[in-house]
Amino acid sequence: MSSQSAPVSRPSKTNPADGDNGRYGVSTTETLSQRVTDRDGVTLRAEAVEETKDGARAVTMRDLVHNFTDYLDRTEESAQVFENSDGEQVTASNPHRFASEYHKKQYAKAKDLERGVRAAFGKRLHTAMLTLTASTTDDDGQPRPPADHLEDLLSSTSAVMRALRRVEDELGRVERLAVLEPHKSGHLHVHIAVFIDGVADPEDFRPVLEAHVRNCEGAGREAHGLTAGNIGSTDAVSVYHAGRDRADGGMESIASYIMEYLGATGDDFEKGASEAEDHILTGYALLWATEKRRWRPSNGAQSYMAQKQKEDLLPEDEPEWEFVGIEDGAGDIHEVPSGEGVSRATTWTVDDDPPPATDWGDLAGDVRHEQ
Repeated sequence: MSSQSAPVSRPSKTNPADGDNGRYGVSTTETLSQRVTDRDGVTLRAEAVEETKDGARAVTMRDLVHNFTDYLDRTEESAQVFENSDGEQVTASNPHRFASEYHKKQYAKAKDLERGVRAAFGKRLHTAMLTLTASTTDDDGQPRPPADHLEDLLSSTSAVMRALRRVEDELGRVERLAVLEPHKSGHLHVHIAVFIDGVADPEDFRPVLEAHVRNCEGAGREAHGLTAGNIGSTDAVSVYHAGRDRADGGMESIASYIMEYLGATGDDFEKGASEAEDHILTGYALLWATEKRRWRPSNGAQSYMAQKQKEDLLPEDEPEWEFVGIEDGAGDIHEVPSGEGVSRATTWTVDDDPPPATDWGDLAGDVRHEQ
């Protein structure tokens, strides 16, 4: 492990990590023509699967995005309804994770995390950002089905976490936050923000990158800086000395640092999926279909981020409140039967012909999208 002061490696404003194993140029337009998955036995939200005479197959990403935006429209003004034993009802906002209100809360939690680690680690605080990717194209240079790419990308998770814990044992007190973020193609990649009470260097994280490359098909050594001999020369790892004053070239805001890597600045923190760019909307639709969590903090980071939710409007002295349904934008209450949740379907296909080639434009220009 490094024992000397590390050079500061500043991240770019956006880090889409689209260069996978030297292959560039996959666009959201190309991704939208792919099916969510080409594999059998993949369980997705029912909106991502269609029944055919030959079984059940995943819809195209374009159809998934339309189904997702329909979901956003349906839930935009909905609220949970609770009733007590006296028949009194109250409503409580409970925004889904793709709503603008939820994004504001996530940024607020990032600020809580920032305050927590700054207070705990002080001027010794170093912050590292690791980027883990997998090729978004197949051997013929064609875009891979995004859910299949995501499954392969996350196949290294156990090995990566084991390697990271060993590195953390050497570095001292450490907390972390892992986040899934869309490429410019709409596929996803992983960022891991690591907060260290002490000095750190990009080379300290070489075992973590090695673990990912060994255990993830399509994770190239070159894309993770493992062929250049110096991972600090790539986007795979960047390190800040976050405890320095701004005048000394250090980091002004850890929360902004995290959001920088997520391609969001300023007002973008407050935008929901319905306002997002096409590649971000596509990535969100994939998270929705696969029901993957986007943020995964360590226990310590979670404790810093824990806040009493502002949407909790129920009286604290009355524990008898029972959830009775959902109120829509028109004020109508829809009952939700006990035990009813998200509908899911599992793919199984006989006819695995690819979807027809279509020269799609961007989502905003899609005729169906405008209807």
